[in-house]
Amino acid sequence: MERTRALRKAVLRPHLPADDPFIMPDDHLPTTIAFGAVTDDDELIAVARITPEAPPFDRDLAPGWRLRGMATSTEVRNQGVGSAVLAGVIAHIAASGGGILWCNARVTALGLYERAGMERWGEVWEEPDIGPHVIMWRCIA
Repeated sequence: MERTRALRKAVLRPHLPADDPFIMPDDHLPTTIAFGAVTDDDELIAVARITPEAPPFDRDLAPGWRLRGMATSTEVRNQGVGSAVLAGVIAHIAASGGGILWCNARVTALGLYERAGMERWGEVWEEPDIGPHVIMWRCIA
């Protein structure tokens, strides 16, 4: 998880002070799983993480998996790298018995999530210092 923090901070929270390590509340949990894409030189260029968590809407039919910290380096955006990481997340959930994948998505990234078969739920809200968000979700068999 520690290796993902610098990229997550640069992409998702550039407004944070330089000495802020940008640790998410569930980074330390043994059930949190990180995914990444690296270059041939082992440079981390895209990350995502999931943890078991029920979605904020009534979907009792399947376990919930919350996607957080999805970030792709600006140098490789729109080249399919983020989509490949998200596909890895979806494949992992499917191999683990399926469930509801959900996230609080930045409105600017909706295309990525929609291409992965995710749908909007609820209204857009403004996340302070970050921008507009909406919940995205998908059932994975």
